[in-house]
Amino acid sequence: MEEKKFLNEEKYQKSAKSLKTIGRIVLIVGILAMVAGIVMLILGFVGFGNTAVNSVNLETGEITDASIAKGVFGGFGLFALGGFLNVSGFGIAGVGGMIMFIAHRREIMAFTAQQTVPVFKEVAEDVAPTLGKVQGEMAKAAAPGLAEAEKIKAEAYGEVAKEIAKGVKEGLNEADATDEK
Repeated sequence: MEEKKFLNEEKYQKSAKSLKTIGRIVLIVGILAMVAGIVMLILGFVGFGNTAVNSVNLETGEITDASIAKGVFGGFGLFALGGFLNVSGFGIAGVGGMIMFIAHRREIMAFTAQQTVPVFKEVAEDVAPTLGKVQGEMAKAAAPGLAEAEKIKAEAYGEVAKEIAKGVKEGLNEADATDEK
């Protein structure tokens, strides 16, 4: 078998395997990012950690929690980071899913063909006699019109043939007249 540039089974198998691996990795990374984002959203929502808002007494304006210096990346920060991880994780998982779909496209198409071809054959077997009958009726209905069209066409061709023959005769007569001179 000759070496083909695009239709090489070995190249296909190698690229499909690498696409499947890449797709799985990207999909897992996206799902893990979404899970981490959900955890951070929950922790941020319940106010786990220190925030500047939780540490300030609104009536006196004093800082009530001395541990605010430990970090402001508390509830609101976790909430924001969780939202970011959810959005980016969803996008990454979508890309991973698309890569997996592309990698499995051949198998999907083969499965689809296995499912639909028998149905198409069955429909064709059921519809074929009806279509044959309809075609026969159409041919019977069209036959007189086709015969009339052939008759008109033959008459038109006859007219054209007569004109051509007349022109040929005139041309021959003129040629004879010039030869005699």
